[in-house]
Amino acid sequence: MKNILIIDDNEKILGTFKQLLLDEGYRVTTANNGAIGMILFMRKNFDLVITDLNMPEINGIEVIRRINSITTVPVILMSSDYLPVEPDDTELLGVNAVISKTIDDYDLCELVKYCLEDKVCINKVF
Repeated sequence: MKNILIIDDNEKILGTFKQLLLDEGYRVTTANNGAIGMILFMRKNFDLVITDLNMPEINGIEVIRRINSITTVPVILMSSDYLPVEPDDTELLGVNAVISKTIDDYDLCELVKYCLEDKVCINKVF
Protein backbone atom coordinates (compact mmCIF):
# COMPACT_ATOMS: atom_id res chain seq x y z
CA MET A 1 0.00 0.00 0.00
CA LYS A 2 1.44 3.38 -1.04
CA ASN A 3 1.95 6.08 1.57
CA ILE A 4 1.04 9.70 0.70
CA LEU A 5 1.73 12.92 2.61
CA ILE A 6 -0.57 15.90 2.03
CA ILE A 7 0.57 19.30 3.33
CA ASP A 8 -1.89 22.20 3.32
CA ASP A 9 -3.05 24.87 5.76
CA ASN A 10 -6.63 24.52 4.50
CA GLU A 11 -8.35 21.91 6.69
CA LYS A 12 -11.18 21.42 4.18
CA ILE A 13 -8.74 20.56 1.37
CA LEU A 14 -6.80 18.25 3.69
CA GLY A 15 -9.98 16.39 4.64
CA THR A 16 -11.32 16.18 1.10
CA PHE A 17 -8.07 15.00 -0.50
CA LYS A 18 -7.36 12.61 2.38
CA GLN A 19 -10.75 10.90 2.13
CA LEU A 20 -10.55 10.70 -1.66
CA LEU A 21 -7.15 9.00 -1.54
CA LEU A 22 -8.12 6.74 1.37
CA ASP A 23 -11.09 5.60 -0.72
CA GLU A 24 -8.59 4.74 -3.49
CA GLY A 25 -6.70 2.46 -1.11
CA TYR A 26 -3.74 4.67 -0.16
CA ARG A 27 -2.37 5.35 3.31
CA VAL A 28 -2.62 9.10 3.87
CA THR A 29 -0.93 11.36 6.41
CA THR A 30 -1.74 15.07 6.62
CA ALA A 31 0.03 18.15 7.95
CA ASN A 32 -1.46 21.63 8.28
CA ASN A 33 1.77 23.51 7.56
CA GLY A 34 5.15 23.01 5.93
CA ALA A 35 7.10 22.73 9.18
CA ILE A 36 4.95 19.87 10.46
CA GLY A 37 4.98 18.32 7.00
CA MET A 38 8.76 18.22 6.97
CA ILE A 39 8.88 16.69 10.46
CA LEU A 40 6.50 13.95 9.32
CA PHE A 41 8.43 13.48 6.08
CA MET A 42 11.67 12.92 8.00
CA ARG A 43 10.05 10.36 10.32
CA LYS A 44 8.29 8.19 7.76
CA ASN A 45 8.81 6.85 4.25
CA PHE A 46 6.39 8.43 1.81
CA ASP A 47 5.83 7.39 -1.79
CA LEU A 48 4.32 10.74 -2.82
CA VAL A 49 3.96 14.25 -1.39
CA ILE A 50 1.22 16.71 -2.29
CA THR A 51 2.00 20.18 -0.96
CA ASP A 52 0.30 23.54 -1.05
CA LEU A 53 2.26 26.53 -2.35
CA ASN A 54 1.31 29.23 0.16
CA MET A 55 1.51 28.15 3.81
CA PRO A 56 2.72 29.62 7.09
CA GLU A 57 6.17 28.81 8.49
CA ILE A 58 7.58 26.91 5.49
CA ASN A 59 6.02 27.47 2.06
CA GLY A 60 5.58 24.82 -0.61
CA ILE A 61 8.63 25.81 -2.64
CA GLU A 62 10.84 25.40 0.44
CA VAL A 63 9.19 22.06 1.25
CA ILE A 64 9.95 20.89 -2.30
CA ARG A 65 13.54 22.14 -2.11
CA ARG A 66 14.11 20.28 1.17
CA ILE A 67 12.48 17.07 -0.05
CA ASN A 68 14.47 17.12 -3.30
CA SER A 69 17.71 17.56 -1.35
CA ILE A 70 16.95 14.31 0.50
CA THR A 71 15.28 11.99 -2.01
CA THR A 72 13.55 11.71 -5.38
CA VAL A 73 10.02 11.07 -4.12
CA PRO A 74 7.34 12.36 -6.53
CA VAL A 75 5.89 15.73 -5.52
CA ILE A 76 2.69 17.45 -6.65
CA LEU A 77 2.43 21.20 -6.00
CA MET A 78 -1.04 22.63 -5.52
CA SER A 79 -2.45 26.10 -5.05
CA SER A 80 -5.75 27.92 -4.97
CA ASP A 81 -3.96 30.90 -6.49
CA TYR A 82 -3.33 31.34 -10.17
CA LEU A 83 -0.04 29.67 -11.04
CA PRO A 84 1.74 31.17 -14.02
CA VAL A 85 3.59 27.92 -14.61
CA GLU A 86 4.33 26.44 -17.98
CA PRO A 87 4.60 22.65 -18.30
CA ASP A 88 8.36 22.87 -18.82
CA ASP A 89 8.71 24.78 -15.52
CA THR A 90 7.53 21.83 -13.42
CA GLU A 91 10.89 20.14 -13.81
CA LEU A 92 12.65 23.33 -12.77
CA LEU A 93 10.49 23.45 -9.64
CA GLY A 94 11.35 19.82 -8.93
CA VAL A 95 7.76 18.62 -9.07
CA ASN A 96 5.88 16.06 -11.09
CA ALA A 97 2.81 18.24 -11.54
CA VAL A 98 1.21 21.53 -10.58
CA ILE A 99 -2.50 21.42 -9.79
CA SER A 100 -5.28 23.71 -8.73
CA LYS A 101 -7.10 22.81 -5.53
CA THR A 102 -10.24 22.64 -7.66
CA ILE A 103 -8.90 19.67 -9.63
CA ASP A 104 -11.52 17.09 -10.52
CA ASP A 105 -11.51 14.05 -8.20
CA TYR A 106 -10.97 11.64 -11.08
CA ASP A 107 -8.08 13.70 -12.48
CA LEU A 108 -6.41 13.85 -9.06
CA CYS A 109 -6.67 10.10 -8.59
CA GLU A 110 -5.30 9.42 -12.06
CA LEU A 111 -2.45 11.87 -11.54
CA VAL A 112 -1.54 10.31 -8.19
CA LYS A 113 -1.62 6.84 -9.74
CA TYR A 114 0.60 7.97 -12.61
CA CYS A 115 3.12 9.67 -10.33
CA LEU A 116 3.33 6.61 -8.10
CA GLU A 117 3.87 4.27 -11.03
CA ASP A 118 6.49 6.25 -12.92
CA LYS A 119 8.25 8.46 -10.38
CA VAL A 120 9.52 10.70 -13.14
CA CYS A 121 8.74 14.30 -13.97
CA ILE A 122 5.67 14.29 -16.18
CA ASN A 123 5.65 18.04 -16.75
CA LYS A 124 1.94 18.58 -16.24
CA VAL A 125 -0.04 21.62 -15.11
CA PHE A 126 -3.68 20.95 -14.15
